[in-house]
Amino acid sequence: MHGSTIVSDRLADARAFADSVAGVVARHRDDAPPSWSPGQAADASAWAGLGDALDELGWPSVADDPELVVCAGLGAVELGRAAAPISELDRLLGAAPVASGMIRSPVDGGHCLESVEEGLARRPVLTSESCPSPEGLEMRRVTGTGPAEPVAAEAWAIAWAAWLAASTGYLAGLGGAALDLTLDYVRGRAAFDATLGALAPVQQLLAAAATAVRGVTLLCADAPGEDALRHAGPAVRGACDACHQVSGAIAYTLEYPLHRYSQRARALQTFNDALLDTFAG
Repeated sequence: MHGSTIVSDRLADARAFADSVAGVVARHRDDAPPSWSPGQAADASAWAGLGDALDELGWPSVADDPELVVCAGLGAVELGRAAAPISELDRLLGAAPVASGMIRSPVDGGHCLESVEEGLARRPVLTSESCPSPEGLEMRRVTGTGPAEPVAAEAWAIAWAAWLAASTGYLAGLGGAALDLTLDYVRGRAAFDATLGALAPVQQLLAAAATAVRGVTLLCADAPGEDALRHAGPAVRGACDACHQVSGAIAYTLEYPLHRYSQRARALQTFNDALLDTFAG
């Protein structure tokens, strides 16, 4: 009983932390329609001050203590729901992780993290090239780095666990936001003398999508590992696909915000898998 009480208290603390993250996000997000177009890098200016506010809340500390991993997961759900910058996840590792010579979002301090024969190395990024980017990412090819600084195995293990939880939670948040947007739409869209939301096929698709997203949310609250993150990508992507299907043609326009969540979920699945292949184990 004592052990279950500790777990329950830890989960309650993590939920309180997530509520605080949600409050920070609400104060710093810009709800203006994004100006992004295909291939354009993310514009982080709308989130000015978010990193500092999360620092005051203690966001970086979730990568220092294994007991705070669940805080990373549930806190990142709120970041995902708001489609906050991806760099807030990657800076839990202390640098932007590199996969196939690419980083997906620069991290404050201008350092990257590489997997080398000796282990892991943190290097300053001296030169890089901008690449076409999916919505929300700022893809860059690293072309020049400075001297390597070895990363301690013990510190990495904690940071990696926090990053896995946060990356899983962020995907759950994206899926939740896509579902909320879609539910509002189908409840108000007239179809066949009713609404889209009243049609059984629509209800079935969205029920399955909600179950998938709920499952990923539960995973991120349970110190998820690498397998959980590999599962989260296709699960949330499938939920977003269902949202597009029931919303019809409007869901495929840039003016309608569903693409902010669905495209980012797809891009993150691809890059997360690449990072898992590079750094896992």
